[in-house]
Amino acid sequence: MIIAVASPPGGGKTHWIGQQIAQTNKPVGYFSPKTDSVPIDAIYLQSEYPQLKIYQTGEEAELDKTITYLEIPWYLDLAGIEPLLQTFNPHRVAIIPGDTDSTELNTWADEVIPGNNITRPTTAQIHRGVLTGEILDFDSLATFWLELTQGAYGEVARVKGLFDLVDGQIYYGDFIRGESELAFTPLKLPRWLNGKPDRFSGFEIVGSNLDKAEIVQTVQDCCLPESAINYYQQQVKESLESEPEESEPEVEVV
Repeated sequence: MIIAVASPPGGGKTHWIGQQIAQTNKPVGYFSPKTDSVPIDAIYLQSEYPQLKIYQTGEEAELDKTITYLEIPWYLDLAGIEPLLQTFNPHRVAIIPGDTDSTELNTWADEVIPGNNITRPTTAQIHRGVLTGEILDFDSLATFWLELTQGAYGEVARVKGLFDLVDGQIYYGDFIRGESELAFTPLKLPRWLNGKPDRFSGFEIVGSNLDKAEIVQTVQDCCLPESAINYYQQQVKESLESEPEESEPEVEVV
């Protein structure tokens, strides 16, 4: 079975898919078209559910080998992806905020589920950044995140990202205007404490009147210079060796 899931930005697609995965013990797959270069949701879901099979572009013919959730990015035209959907005749789920009148999604869907009541900008822009190989200072990232979500770089409706920080963990950051708390959660992935990380990190911002150049510069300022990376990683290694292992708490931005 293939379940195609669509919603406005921040509507709750990935969260709903995670809930469904948690309720089955059968082989499950995930595919999101046009997101291979910034696979934030795929990495987040697989960290929570290691058994999840992630399909890449070019593997569409394999989708029916598992129960596969096909998450449709909000910026893709539904008509444009229709030929792929008709190949599999999936069950179509639309996650729609209660205060949103979406005739297109209602007509498209076999099933409609209430979603997050996100305030969408009048003219939605999307800005993505890839940070693979970078390690960020947490305090600097927290300051930038607060500034960003409070409007310092334009009107922001939705932000999500994966960030490698100095403690060796990779954190998932998530913000939906009017819905979510300002919090970063460490993913259930191994710490990276040997030089620059060789795994994806990056972010996606949805908003309007975004000052993209200033966003890029500020994020760059959050990144540690290479000369400091070994020092901090050694400090973390020594700290971990001297302390018993404990479960990792959620880290909140205050």
